[in-house]
Amino acid sequence: MSKTLRFVIAAGLALGVAACQKAEEAKPAEQAAAPKVVLTTPTDGNPESWKAFLTQELQPHIDRRYRRPFLYFIPDVVADAPDAAEQQQRFDDQFANVENTIGRGVQAGSMLAFGGPNSAKVAEVIEQAFKLAGPKSLKGVRVVVVARPEERARVEAAVLPTEPDFVWIDIK
Repeated sequence: MSKTLRFVIAAGLALGVAACQKAEEAKPAEQAAAPKVVLTTPTDGNPESWKAFLTQELQPHIDRRYRRPFLYFIPDVVADAPDAAEQQQRFDDQFANVENTIGRGVQAGSMLAFGGPNSAKVAEVIEQAFKLAGPKSLKGVRVVVVARPEERARVEAAVLPTEPDFVWIDIK
C-alpha cells in the first residue's frame, strides 16, 4: 500500500469519525436512531470487505488522544492462485511500508492498526517489523491488532517491549 493510499485511508477514518460525531450532535433527541449495520468477519480474502470490517473494528479505538490512525491491511498470499505473484507483491509492499514506519519511529498520538484475512501473516509482519523498534520506543502510540486469538502471544511478544497502548481485537 502506497503512502498516499495509507494517507487517504487514515484521513477517511479520521473524517468519518468526525462526521459521525457531528451528525450525532446534530440529531434531534426525539428522532429515532437508524439501525446500525454491524459487519461480521469476512469469510473470503476480498480486500474491500476486510478493509470495511477493519475500519468498523477500529472506530471505537480512535479518540482525542490517538488522532492519527494508520491502517495496515496485510493481504493474504495464496500460492496456487492465478494472481499469486501479484498477491505476493502487494504483501511485500505492505510489509515494506510497515517496516519503514516502525524503523523510522512513530510520533506519539498516532495509532497503528493491523489486520487482514490471514492472521498468521499479520503476526509475521508485526514480528519482523517490530524487531526494528527499540524498547519503549512506542510510548504514547496506540497499536491495535485485529487477528485470531492463536496469534496473540507471538504478537504481544513482539509489540509489548515497545510499550504502546496495546489493544487486541479477537476475530473468529
